[in-house]
Amino acid sequence: MANLDQHDGDNGAPQLPPAAPGTDSGSAKPAFAGAARRRFATRGAAAVGAILTVKSQPGMACSICTSPSGNASGNLNSHSPHQVVCQGLSPGYWKNHESAWHSSCVSTVKFQKRFNCSSTSGFYNKTMMTLLTHQDCDADNVAMHCIAAYQNALKGYTSFLKPDRVQAIWNEYWRTGGAGRGYYTPIAGKRWYGAEIVNYLRGTMD
Repeated sequence: MANLDQHDGDNGAPQLPPAAPGTDSGSAKPAFAGAARRRFATRGAAAVGAILTVKSQPGMACSICTSPSGNASGNLNSHSPHQVVCQGLSPGYWKNHESAWHSSCVSTVKFQKRFNCSSTSGFYNKTMMTLLTHQDCDADNVAMHCIAAYQNALKGYTSFLKPDRVQAIWNEYWRTGGAGRGYYTPIAGKRWYGAEIVNYLRGTMD
């Protein structure tokens, strides 16, 4: 994937690498501790700084595992029987379980191989594992949480949040200014800046 050397001025959406399979059939899922690891969220609207409606970006699924406060969220009613898997793991988990990484994106893969960044930025040539530790260039830890969310998507732990959607969140954030300035647009007229993006991604993780 070609890197963007500037935040602005690109024509159209960035070219994303092909999404890897949603599950890794060659490895076993980690043992989740307690019912919290097996929670399911039904299709509905969830509050994460803004209400995600059916008009939200495709792939957002209009639901997340938890609200920022940690309580279950979403419209949990019998009128919406479709369930989505919500077993995302945190950046800390992926940092400490290197062997669990999806085979298509191991911990030594360079960040720019999956996410756009300029060759002069602090993200360039850093490995995915390196960016799971806070870096000065990653003011709100957006890259850190995108890496964890990307692994979760590759492994099938968040059925509603696919790898290409995680990439799109970061790439729009980068294109619109990057660390400290960039944003993602979940619905028309609403912008999520770094802290709000992290808030959403944390909501897909236990």
